[in-house]
Amino acid sequence: MPKSIAFIASALFCALFSLSEPAAAAPGPELAASTILTYEGSGQERGFFNYSGSGTLEWIVSGDTYQSSLSVFALGFRVRQWHSSGTIGPTGLAPLRFDDAPRGAQWNTRFLRDPGVISFSAGTPDIAMKAGAQDKLSALLQLGVALAGEAALRSADATVGFQAADAHGTEDWTFKTGATETLKLPGGSVQAIKMTKSANPASEQTIEIWLAPALGYLPARLRITESNGSFMDLMWLKSQKPG
Repeated sequence: MPKSIAFIASALFCALFSLSEPAAAAPGPELAASTILTYEGSGQERGFFNYSGSGTLEWIVSGDTYQSSLSVFALGFRVRQWHSSGTIGPTGLAPLRFDDAPRGAQWNTRFLRDPGVISFSAGTPDIAMKAGAQDKLSALLQLGVALAGEAALRSADATVGFQAADAHGTEDWTFKTGATETLKLPGGSVQAIKMTKSANPASEQTIEIWLAPALGYLPARLRITESNGSFMDLMWLKSQKPG
């Protein structure tokens, strides 16, 4: 074979071979393995009624989808249950449906990504969906995804923000990173990074969440305080694999 023909054939082979190589997959977010966390809880209503309780956080990952439920119990009754389900993309969680089940009610919120709106069964008009929108449960989990994936967000005074939807509307949430603390919890001592969403005119709740690397950046402690002083405080007791 003449050298010129051999050279052209070699070049064509190399070009075809390089085209046939699959492109490197973009790295996905760092996610905790599927698990069930159990919490001991306490709370106070209107500044005078103290109670004890418990909580369960289920976190299930299957391929590029997730499901999670947070159930809170007090005085032997389930007083609240949130459920979030959706997909997992390059930047983390993208919820498709949020269910809120306080005692005596059942509502759902849907994230309709084609028209780009959030829809509410409770009767609230559709609201335009912002990039990175979360529901109020996936938001708490997305914080852990963000911290696991970006070291800069684990530094004091870093902030993470997104649109957060519940059964009746949306709020703009911004969490600020605080100190890494050693928590002495019912399940033992763990190191956790505290993040806080302070109350503001658009969102009267203060949310404090401690995310533990040893728990896959899932919550080791969660405390929600209302404007009237009522609060709920959940502290990690144990972890187990889903049955």
